[in-house]
Amino acid sequence: MDFKVDYPDRKFRLWIYTPSHSKLLLRSGLETSGTTTIDIAFGDVSAVSLPVSMNGLTIEAPDAQSARAVADQLGSHLDPDRLLVVRGQGYRGYVVASIVEMDEHHRRLRERDKWGIIPQGGFAGFSS
Repeated sequence: MDFKVDYPDRKFRLWIYTPSHSKLLLRSGLETSGTTTIDIAFGDVSAVSLPVSMNGLTIEAPDAQSARAVADQLGSHLDPDRLLVVRGQGYRGYVVASIVEMDEHHRRLRERDKWGIIPQGGFAGFSS
């Protein structure tokens, strides 16, 4: 997959992951990291290994050694074209997905994303 982002000075959070719908959203808010909110959405997600909070974020295609290491963890069912390496300050992880898109905007952290991954009205039972 040909996708690369590099935000070494921003803080991101694993905002929502819905395994039943195979969707993942990473978010960096204008309230904590800058003048805009950045959403990175993944679709058709089959595996995720990420911390909840991430200082700095780089997403890129894996080198051969990284792809082998993830394949060893996941077994022979890994499609290397769907693997993205995610790294930052003090962590290294991955996402296996068919779709990845980015949106930079001025909405607040609690507002919905453009893909509709965050439920309408936020999360029932949770307050901010």
